[in-house]
Amino acid sequence: MAKSVCTVVGDRRLSVAEAAAEARRCTAASPCLYCDVCQLMCPDLAITRDTESGGIRIDLDFCKGCGLCAHYCPHAAISMVVDE
Repeated sequence: MAKSVCTVVGDRRLSVAEAAAEARRCTAASPCLYCDVCQLMCPDLAITRDTESGGIRIDLDFCKGCGLCAHYCPHAAISMVVDE
């Protein structure tokens, strides 16, 4: 069970459930070239490489939806989309 804490995204405070929903909205905008920049920039260590497929995995139990992975991805393979 997640703790009831808040995180700040922009000028908005999000609960743990809202942050998890924010993280789920990451979508692939273009092919990932597996450069690992997203993994290096993630402050929560929520991004890892799948040992079987070699692909990138985002663990939504740890991701707080900060968007640093999307911001620093040099290939725009990750994007954050506002859920309305």
